[in-house]
Amino acid sequence: MKEQKIESKMAQRLSGGVAFVAFCGLLGVPAAALADTASEIKALKEQLKRLEAKVADQAKTNVQVKNALNSAKTLPGLVAPPPVFVSFKNGLFVETEDKAFSFKIGGRIQTDGGFSSSADTMSRSNVGFRRAQIWIEGKAYKDWYYRFQYDFTNTGVTGIRDAYLAYRAKLLPEAISKQPVTFQIGNFFEPFSMETNSSSSNITFLERALPTVLAPSRHTGAAVTVGDKTWSVKTGIFSTSPQDTAVAPPTGGAQYWDAAVRATYAPIQEEDKLLHIGSSFRYHKPNDTTAATNAAFLRPGAGTEREEADILGGSGTWTRVSAAQDLTCAASGSLATSATGLGLLSAPFILKNGCLKYAYSYGFEASAAYGPVSLQGEYIATRYERDPVNGLLLGNGGGSSLQYSGYYVQGSVFLTGESRAASYNGYDKNYFTPGTIGPVQIKDPVNKGGWGAWEVAARFSELNLNNGGVVDGNFVYAATVAGSALQKALASTATLGGRQENLTIGLNWYPVNGFRLQANWTRAMTMVAPSDRPFLNGDHPSFFLARANVFW
Repeated sequence: MKEQKIESKMAQRLSGGVAFVAFCGLLGVPAAALADTASEIKALKEQLKRLEAKVADQAKTNVQVKNALNSAKTLPGLVAPPPVFVSFKNGLFVETEDKAFSFKIGGRIQTDGGFSSSADTMSRSNVGFRRAQIWIEGKAYKDWYYRFQYDFTNTGVTGIRDAYLAYRAKLLPEAISKQPVTFQIGNFFEPFSMETNSSSSNITFLERALPTVLAPSRHTGAAVTVGDKTWSVKTGIFSTSPQDTAVAPPTGGAQYWDAAVRATYAPIQEEDKLLHIGSSFRYHKPNDTTAATNAAFLRPGAGTEREEADILGGSGTWTRVSAAQDLTCAASGSLATSATGLGLLSAPFILKNGCLKYAYSYGFEASAAYGPVSLQGEYIATRYERDPVNGLLLGNGGGSSLQYSGYYVQGSVFLTGESRAASYNGYDKNYFTPGTIGPVQIKDPVNKGGWGAWEVAARFSELNLNNGGVVDGNFVYAATVAGSALQKALASTATLGGRQENLTIGLNWYPVNGFRLQANWTRAMTMVAPSDRPFLNGDHPSFFLARANVFW
């Protein structure tokens, strides 16, 4: 283009020179002056020829490049690379212009600190990393999705969290859903409970509520999700997970399996208004290695529930409610050995699925928002169906059925006018965990001269792990051998795992997208101690926790 402009200017100068010579000839200008002008015109002609040659060469080069690109497009397996969009706004995000391929590097760091106080037991304080995670996620060929997440905390457990591959395909008629069906396989949260499936970066309080102890966590399996803007159904079948096997790798035999389903419906979804309801169900079938690979389910509270104050958990001696007996009867090895020696049991009978035949959990959830005010609540229960014969012979309470349950209700108000309704994820926005709460939409972030978003919240939660009287393994052994009718009757009662009611007050500040500072104060309003920690009975500890949360 530059050469063409130069050529045009040279042509103008040349034509002007010719006209000038002719004009001078008419006026009788001296021959010497005319000779100088003719010499200049000759030089300009030569320069013009050189420029014309350069332009011709450039045109040939352009044609050659264009032909090469066209040839590359026709070769099998070779496609010209499309333009890409790159953003550092919230992590590293790369996406092709046609949105067929994308790649993102994200992460989360949560640093906690706090202390507890109790007149009857003792005080504790601690600081540490609650989570330090990094993940990659994206899609390929428009319909294939992937995610891999790793946590560098909790060194006793493998760091793999989400690790899945997904595919989306339009299979349902438009009248039912305008959204494709999502198929997912790998390690991810089972579809159960709004609080459990919502990210820890987006839930209102530092820790999830007490009854989520009864909800399943991440497990390896396959799931199918269908839905549209107002409704969703996700169901799948699952077994052991990396977190399970890191603690006690199975030594053989069959694994347990879960079948879970969650359905949600949100008839009202506006920027400042929301109404959401949902329900979940999970069926659990134990097997040979269940005790080694899913201890949290068979003894809820042991290692999973820490009074909504995880950073203070430590070994759990003071700040964790513990369930009572192991529901597989695996804890009664000495009893089983003694009984076998007495001829009451045979070895194959001991190895049979223990006390638990199967179990199922169910839950109900609701959430609503109107402007800056929001409400949310859930009820979750788990019922364990056990073999009464094995229960009596192997210990741990006997009985045919146990049921644990819990609930929570919470509310929050944004002092700066934001609304939880704007953060709601329907299936059309999040097809992996629909019916959950996403990041807060900050109206006036600090980086734009505002105050950020400020939120105050309160929650009341309860977890009841009691189901009958106190039972001890030795006591059941005595009942089995001695045959006392009273002892057998007591042994048939269930477990005393404790009951707790907490009140939590929270303050959250969201200065900019990706940052949140939190403070929670929790008071144990009711504490019925588990059978293995009678010194906690009637205690009312208080917990103060703070968190700096960064996510991208």
